[in-house]
Amino acid sequence: MLSKVILVLFVGMILVISGIYFTYNSSYQDSFQARFYYFVGNYTKAYELAQEAYHQDQYNKMASTVLAQSKIALAYENFIQLGSNYLEKIENISTKKKYSNDDKIRIKMMCQIVLGEYEKLSPTKLTNQDLIENSKKINDKFAQLYKELF
Repeated sequence: MLSKVILVLFVGMILVISGIYFTYNSSYQDSFQARFYYFVGNYTKAYELAQEAYHQDQYNKMASTVLAQSKIALAYENFIQLGSNYLEKIENISTKKKYSNDDKIRIKMMCQIVLGEYEKLSPTKLTNQDLIENSKKINDKFAQLYKELF
């Protein structure tokens, strides 16, 4: 019976010491903040904090994971922004009464760029589903546009 009590006390002491270590270690504090920013959708801030935490302690797995996931999420955000900008430019071109050959080539290049960038994206299980769905919608729009025009 005494050995069980000692074992429980020993495990409790390890948990308390671990908690103190993680609370006062600046690398893990930054990691926890980065994780919070990642889950609220501020991927830029999450990436910066995770990068800082990772540079402080390269064995910090949480920092490494948040850094990698933030990089993927930022790639999705950049793709969505690129696609939205190109759709706006294509919409401006389409309001013209007459298309020039240069306009058609410009639209074709925009479609090819967006379709090529989409292929480079690689989601993980932790990637925000909204980002994945929005990027797929944009890709589908460009694929349909490319199919109809060329």
